[in-house]
Amino acid sequence: MKRAIALIAFLLCPLAAADFRSDWQGSRPWVGPEYWAGPLYDWKTVDGAVVAVAAKNRLLHLLSHRPLEPQKGFKMRVSVELLAPGKLSNPESAWAGMAVGVKGMMEDPRHVAMWPRQRIAAVVRADGRLALGPNTVSDEVLTGEGPVELELTAQDGGLRLVGTRGGKSAFVRMPVKAEELTGNLCLAASSPREPNDKRGAIEARFRDWRLSGEGIGATGVEPFGPILWTQYTRQGNQVKLSAQMAPTGEADAKEVKLDLRQNNEWREAGVAVIDPFARTAVFRTEVPAGAVEYRVRYPWKGGDARWSGTFASDPGISGRPLKIGAFSCDNGYAFPLPTMVRNVTLQNPDLLFFAGDQIYESYGGYGLVRKPVDKAMLDYLRKFYQFGWTWRDLLKDKPSIILPDDHDVFQGNLWGNGGRAAGSPEAGGYTMPVEWVKAVERTQTGHLPDPVDPAPLQSGIGVYFTKMTWGGVPMAILEDRKWKSGPGAVLPKGAKNAETPAAAVDPPGASLLGERQERFLGEWAAATAGDPLRLVFSQTIFCKGHTHTGPALNKNHFDWDSNGWPRSGRQRALRPLKGNRTLMLHGDQHLGLLVRHGIDDWNDGPWAFMVPGTANGWPRAWWPENGGIAGNFTDPFGNKFSVLAAANPEKGSNTLKPQAAQAADPPETVAQRKGSGHGMVIIAPDRKSSVLEMWRYRFDARNPQAGDQFDGFPQTIRFGD
Repeated sequence: MKRAIALIAFLLCPLAAADFRSDWQGSRPWVGPEYWAGPLYDWKTVDGAVVAVAAKNRLLHLLSHRPLEPQKGFKMRVSVELLAPGKLSNPESAWAGMAVGVKGMMEDPRHVAMWPRQRIAAVVRADGRLALGPNTVSDEVLTGEGPVELELTAQDGGLRLVGTRGGKSAFVRMPVKAEELTGNLCLAASSPREPNDKRGAIEARFRDWRLSGEGIGATGVEPFGPILWTQYTRQGNQVKLSAQMAPTGEADAKEVKLDLRQNNEWREAGVAVIDPFARTAVFRTEVPAGAVEYRVRYPWKGGDARWSGTFASDPGISGRPLKIGAFSCDNGYAFPLPTMVRNVTLQNPDLLFFAGDQIYESYGGYGLVRKPVDKAMLDYLRKFYQFGWTWRDLLKDKPSIILPDDHDVFQGNLWGNGGRAAGSPEAGGYTMPVEWVKAVERTQTGHLPDPVDPAPLQSGIGVYFTKMTWGGVPMAILEDRKWKSGPGAVLPKGAKNAETPAAAVDPPGASLLGERQERFLGEWAAATAGDPLRLVFSQTIFCKGHTHTGPALNKNHFDWDSNGWPRSGRQRALRPLKGNRTLMLHGDQHLGLLVRHGIDDWNDGPWAFMVPGTANGWPRAWWPENGGIAGNFTDPFGNKFSVLAAANPEKGSNTLKPQAAQAADPPETVAQRKGSGHGMVIIAPDRKSSVLEMWRYRFDARNPQAGDQFDGFPQTIRFGD
């Protein structure tokens, strides 16, 4: 009787402040801003219902609510129907319903949504039986067809699942501790098989997801979409902004609007069409001097969804130092990098530089999709969305330079070979289709100043190498990979042997930056020769800046992925930058390093500052044979460089696998031990010197201590002859 009264109260009472009820409308390949779909491409809304492909670990996470005080009890219900193409041979292994107590290695609901490690499923199976947890199955069978109304009650130290179909009910219960119920709440759809060309998908159709009870509370996670984030650059009064959108539907609006706040009034400053593949909208607009508030608007459910920020004023006008935050290589396991984001926010840089590998193929689980191309794009976007979700509160207010690297285009290494299609990776070229590569570059570089030489490659892939000025410092932005020769195409047979002399692995005609970029770099260097300091941004460093690599951190010799190869291309790239007026910024190697390049002799070339990964994966280290970190060195390709300091990982950390089932160390601890971190470049107001900081992942920017930076940092360098 008591439970019946509670059920009637649940059905009749209006929703309390912490209650939740789904409001799915229309059809689109995206469920909505309160959810995270794992994975994106297997969940969609269809005529106001949510439809999921039933396969391993398919979960739709509710971001806005979760059981904060589960001991006080709560209820959750949903209508669900399994749709199978034909009769199933093992119907007990396909199911759909809800999941509670979904936990990961971090408490943040966003992290749990990417890396769920445990859950309690409350579902109906395709054979009509209810299942609760790993072993509890109902005796009753819900026969017939059509949806099943599922209701899960958490109360009095247990869970009770009731299912109703066509007037017949079944129930099952299990004991559970309150602490087992904390974590995310999800819809779930599972089967042991993936759909393919020969067999259709088993699908689950959900309607009317509800949640109530004293144990439920709001998580504080802000809605994510339909405007996901913005990224921009500013040159004087000219702003270029890219708004990254969720994958909305055919019936949704196709345009986004930009407003500027002037004289305490919002005024429309532009309209941009959403690219249907990349899901970006790019604005070019003129703004008044100083900091300018802006907002992006998009029609959504009868109103306007909005995302707001500030176009920062140029720090060069203020006469204060220019501070640049530098990042690279986020392996994803510590998403959403809460400690790093908090610290960088406190450090308050004037410019954000992301050198590449904003994503990895393994990012967020579920593997990699290469075809069909539309599904592959959704797979890329779900990974890239996690980058934006991590950094969006900084990106909305800070100009940024973002460069895609090899993993961003789903390649372990990329020798672009002028944009050609790859026959084999080492022969050079792109593995993914041209339209897909163009869309990736559009998402990451669409906000950069227009390219200085905009002609696309013969394949149709675009270019983005360009220049800009910020804080009074001229900046060149390069594309390391796009024209680089593949070693498999230009090296003589047997040349990869460690005994091969350097000259033998520098074949005539091998390309690094390509003729167009070399010409641009030479012209830019000549035009800025009188500036006390110039900055060059690229994906990786122009030498082989590590000695050990791989899971066992074994000593290695050649590294064709580094910009130390091919040496002739390296020399041509650096020669216009000869002298003491250029600082180059890089990532890629999962290792921090400060060097002075040598061109004809040691210390006659530009400075280079390479930052470690924000969450290091594949390990690398700089451990020279003589045991010393600093000094003059020559790499296996014959390049001279002088090392001032290095940010090495902790020895033994290469064996850590943070997402393995047996992993014990929290993700942020793994990041710390594996040498993860970020760089900060602080350029003096006269632009004649800079402090280079290399911060370990875990520290408190409110109260920095000795040891928070890697050994040998900070370093102060001076520019000028």
